Amino acid sequence: MGKLVALTLLGVGLALIGERLWALRRRMNASREVEPVEPGNCHLIEGIETGSEDIDILPSGLAFISSGLKYPGMPSFAPDEPGKIFLIDLNEQNPRAQTLKISDGFDKASFNPHGISTFIDKDHIVYLYVVNHPHMKSTVEIFKFEEQQRSLVHLKTIKHKLLKSVNDIVVLGPEQFYATRDHYFTNFFLLLLEMLLDLHWTYVLFYSPQEVKVVAQGFSSANGITISLDNKYIYVADVAAKNIHVMKRDDNWDLTQQKVIQLDTLVDNLTVDPATGDVLAGCHPNAMKLLIYNPEDPPGSEVLRIQNVLSKNPGVSTVYANNGSVLQGSSVASVYHGKLLIGTIFHRVLYCEL
Repeated sequence: MGKLVALTLLGVGLALIGERLWALRRRMNASREVEPVEPGNCHLIEGIETGSEDIDILPSGLAFISSGLKYPGMPSFAPDEPGKIFLIDLNEQNPRAQTLKISDGFDKASFNPHGISTFIDKDHIVYLYVVNHPHMKSTVEIFKFEEQQRSLVHLKTIKHKLLKSVNDIVVLGPEQFYATRDHYFTNFFLLLLEMLLDLHWTYVLFYSPQEVKVVAQGFSSANGITISLDNKYIYVADVAAKNIHVMKRDDNWDLTQQKVIQLDTLVDNLTVDPATGDVLAGCHPNAMKLLIYNPEDPPGSEVLRIQNVLSKNPGVSTVYANNGSVLQGSSVASVYHGKLLIGTIFHRVLYCEL
């Protein structure tokens, strides 16, 4: 009798594991392939070889790019090199990447940049906020951008007990920002279990020197975050759920969900087209190829444009798609005056003229 019970429990356990693995493959779009889409003239930017995970473009056309991310479970082409911030001037006829120098006193050896966001104060001083993962922890670093010197001056490191497994950030004012937490667990094996069970335990938090709080929760994996042109709405990508949450900002900084835009791709970072208000999404058409990396069959790239986001039926179109032969693992797309930059988790950055 005991053996029968044990065998029954084993069978039930194996069936449950099999069902969870199948569900994970479905969520990761494990069998999806993409048809190529290319918007006119595109070429890879020289000098960025180890990722361009997030991009933020100033109104002047200067683009900041975070590079060199080391992230659990993701490939890295330079695992022993510290991360960098690159600058690209999109006003140049042939834009090129330039490494920004970082001031002394900051631990550059453990720099592991992830999501970024800029803030321009009333004196036109530019501040760059960077999600950093030194030694696989999470902090937010504040830098002042020195345009003439092409350098970053480190001003402050922000730490807090709610700032764990931080993915992306959108800055609203001096030391005021929303940030996303993409996983509840920080231990790699528990993280895998979280993915397998599809726990919806991640959230968006609001940070200020006076208050830090969770303002939206229940995400499978809260990822990219950005703000509408009128500053009234926050857009949050839930990468594992393959959707974008449209949330209204309340007077107390809380977020109230207005709608969810369901897609057929895993949505990473989000940006807003400053000319139209459209949302651009860097996406992973088949995330299983990220988790199980094969250079002979690399992860593809996909960029979507979502128009009329607040309408009943937003328009969704494909701006760029590639099977990985040119660009692997797209994570962000950002546009400036008809010029498009597409970044990746660990690969290169693509420049296109729309």
